[in-house]
Amino acid sequence: MNSPKLSVILCTYNRASLLTKALESLVDQTLDQDAFEVVLIDDGSEDETRGVVESFSDRLPLRYFYQENSGIASAKNHGACAAWGKILFFFDDDDIATPTLLEEHLKTNEKYPENNYAVLNYTGWSPDLQVTPLMEFVTEIGFFLFYYPSLKDGDIVDYTYFWGGRSSCKKQFLMEHGVFNPVFRFGCEDIELGYRLSRYGFRVVYNANAVSLMARPVEFDGFCNRLTRQGSSQSVFASIHDVPEIRIWTEIEGVRQKWEQIKPIVEAKIRSARELDRLANQRLKWGLALDDDTTRLLHRAYWWACRSCKIKGMAEGP
Repeated sequence: MNSPKLSVILCTYNRASLLTKALESLVDQTLDQDAFEVVLIDDGSEDETRGVVESFSDRLPLRYFYQENSGIASAKNHGACAAWGKILFFFDDDDIATPTLLEEHLKTNEKYPENNYAVLNYTGWSPDLQVTPLMEFVTEIGFFLFYYPSLKDGDIVDYTYFWGGRSSCKKQFLMEHGVFNPVFRFGCEDIELGYRLSRYGFRVVYNANAVSLMARPVEFDGFCNRLTRQGSSQSVFASIHDVPEIRIWTEIEGVRQKWEQIKPIVEAKIRSARELDRLANQRLKWGLALDDDTTRLLHRAYWWACRSCKIKGMAEGP
């Protein structure tokens, strides 16, 4: 294999069916396969992941590495060290790449060749998914998953937009100034690294024409659990970098007091939000639209549930 320009770092754990879709989308890229490679890090999967990888061995410039389950930061470091490309693109195993995704990442990195520039792409929902009220809320209203409305194509932004699974950067910059902290098994590994890199002028360029699609739906209980884990990671982040900037970003200030205030009513409020979510989904299944009052009530319930789960994670820690 010729030395590729770009290495796709794809870390996975027990998601064989989703991984198939992710790899299939990389087969059909407009970027010539001589220009990229896929470095797949299997973080201790116990399903059919290895078989899925083998089925793509003659369709992609793909290299496979297995490690004992160690978490996302460790897996990304493994991939970064194994990569041959000068550009590293971190791609999620539950995403689908649109045909020009890799070409657009490479194009923007070449437009900004300085080592301290990274690239962020846009991520939306796969058209194969039915976008539920919760999925719309977490991406377009509450912004508990992404916050794209604040961005326009070509914006140059700070390290807080170095979002895992949809960002690329120069390998040399990471090798010289720092890699992911393996203490982070889920969440914050990207922003925490970006914060450390910001000391060396790290910047992120947003390319709205580079598009990936989430292939996995978000469901209420699973997303609540995700937010609790995210909150736990934010508490770790704040403990490592106990400075005002990070305390503000992590929202850690006074979190234990907030948790003590809401703790007695959390279970009841989440049960209520779960039931409202179920009813909303049922109405849509029957082809019935949600009226404005119901939508406002639902959004308030979602916001309270999402926020309280993050507070719980931050207050209780890992």
